[in-house]
Amino acid sequence: MKKVLAGFYFILFSVYAAFSYSLTDPNLVLTSWKPYWQFQQFMWQTFFNNAPLLTHTFIALIALLFITYFFLVLKTPWQLHSKKKWLIVLAFVLPLLLSYNALSYDVFNYIFNAKMVLIYHANPHQQVALDFPHDEWIRFMHNTNTPAPYGYLWTGISLVPFLIGFGKFTVTWVIFRLFSLLSVGLLIFSFTKLAETDQHKKNLLWSEFLVVLLNPLFLIEVISNSHNDLWMMAPAILSLAILHQTKTLHLKKIFLSALLLVCSFSIKLSTLVLLPIWAAIFIERILSEYQLPKVLRQLTSFVHTHYADFAVLFLFVPLLTPRSQQFNPWYLVWLLVWIPFLRWSWLRNALLVLSLSSLLRYVPWLLAGGYSDQILLEQKAITFIPLIIYLLYASISLLLSRNSQTSSVE
Repeated sequence: MKKVLAGFYFILFSVYAAFSYSLTDPNLVLTSWKPYWQFQQFMWQTFFNNAPLLTHTFIALIALLFITYFFLVLKTPWQLHSKKKWLIVLAFVLPLLLSYNALSYDVFNYIFNAKMVLIYHANPHQQVALDFPHDEWIRFMHNTNTPAPYGYLWTGISLVPFLIGFGKFTVTWVIFRLFSLLSVGLLIFSFTKLAETDQHKKNLLWSEFLVVLLNPLFLIEVISNSHNDLWMMAPAILSLAILHQTKTLHLKKIFLSALLLVCSFSIKLSTLVLLPIWAAIFIERILSEYQLPKVLRQLTSFVHTHYADFAVLFLFVPLLTPRSQQFNPWYLVWLLVWIPFLRWSWLRNALLVLSLSSLLRYVPWLLAGGYSDQILLEQKAITFIPLIIYLLYASISLLLSRNSQTSSVE
């Protein structure tokens, strides 16, 4: 049964990969190869010009992906050998590597920002794409009137795939997709290092990693839409892993841990909220031998024990600030990566509910073909109403369970 479900999951991602080309920007020609061009024309005529069919197809694909994910990953424990672990992830990533970034234009900004540095010798953090109106790439870009919202480290990293692609758009676009795959590899490495140092998760099964790695939102946003969020999260997780294994005042390890966290928020500032968690682990692990106030020791010990739970709660805060503009689905990647290390099961389930509702957030935009105040309101409702319903259900279940236990004791 597991093989059948895995095969069906692969087929669904393959169908999604083909479907993604229905949203290729009309001003973008990835290649003039005749078979591709005929396929692209068909996708435009069938879906791009038919918003209801486009939207209903998307809903059906997302629903089938999550149903299959539920039975394949959440209801089936995976115990795999090391080689099979990588093959399982690669199997589902492969079709998405061949997809189009249908739901986001951000990767085009990554590419153009690198071009601004290497070709135009301009600073993308101070200048905007519209400063180069003669450039043909502007035709299919969005957010051409704002400077790069990312840190300088991400701009530096983005120069690498641009250089490898020799400035050729399609080649560079493909290499950026491969860099997304590399970011998944870095996350897996960080996962394993943190699992080795977490006493509660010392015997962590790979099945818990797969809850993240095979989540439809995770794969679509990281691989298909090529977002850079794992480049921020992998060093943050590795930073905590190194701090976890440091029991004495080992300056090199402490410096490396701090440096990795700095690298993380040099890509995106969001992980600055992890500083209190880093400080709590530092105090609990390294300064525990000193005579610290009892309240401080109890607080830092609790935060250290529940570091993943607090990481999720803290990282949720930036999503509600004006700086985030709105809750974009790929922001949930910041939270999903902590699932294997969570202590609170209700928080794990809440994130899984939110991963489904966040992908469905695209529905009003697809149907309307653009944004408006009404669309943004509908998106918020789709995203957060299922989460609120689940949290109410979890709270009621907890209260009933406690009342039942109290009655049985009496």
